[in-house]
Amino acid sequence: MKRQINIPFICALFSAALFSACDDGSSAPEEPVDTFDAAVVCPADGMNAYGEPNRGTFTDARDGQVYKYTTIGNQVWMAENLKFDAPYSLCYGKIEGFCDTFGRFYSLREDGGQFGLLDRDLLDTVCPAGWHVPSMDEWNVLANSMGVGGPAMARLKSSERFDENYEPGTDDCGFSSLPAGEMFKTGDVSGAYRFDVYWTSTAMDLQSTYAPSLNSYRGISFGQGAAKMVLRCVKD
Repeated sequence: MKRQINIPFICALFSAALFSACDDGSSAPEEPVDTFDAAVVCPADGMNAYGEPNRGTFTDARDGQVYKYTTIGNQVWMAENLKFDAPYSLCYGKIEGFCDTFGRFYSLREDGGQFGLLDRDLLDTVCPAGWHVPSMDEWNVLANSMGVGGPAMARLKSSERFDENYEPGTDDCGFSSLPAGEMFKTGDVSGAYRFDVYWTSTAMDLQSTYAPSLNSYRGISFGQGAAKMVLRCVKD
């Protein structure tokens, strides 16, 4: 009499053994926990390390322009885009009042070109005294202060709805990032009322710079900068 082999039973045992051999006690990495607390990271009240209120205004002595600022972690950021009439900068005139809201578009490259080396003299003087163009590392510090992924991005974005297709943020820290888009060499603007992208002082290569943008899904990401972009300054 032939002994019948229980194929399903053997398969089940093999699968269990295989699973046990592969299971080293570890599990799939957990999603990072978002522990952001605005009352800790960027309280509206109180004083910052500079002995100033956490949020307030300051005046650019060069042209009398008054800007809002906000304290996030150990950093103090402008809470508006720069409007100073620097070399190679311009206001976008095809949308009425655009410059008043979104500031000027800047080139920080030599001769104002679309590609090329950063103009170090302009880089050192475009921001008001006591402020500077942030590096990619300083943008990363800001990003890390704001939490994880998409929610981090939303916490930096203005809560205003500039366009029916623009998703407003929660603006937890008063940073009020603005969707100015970016300007091509032709003077045309792409992404107005759609996305937020800024200058950094960090070169990607001899021809371009890193530019942070606020992405609804990935949070803050860095790509290649355009010919002209808006600018936020950070306190020295």
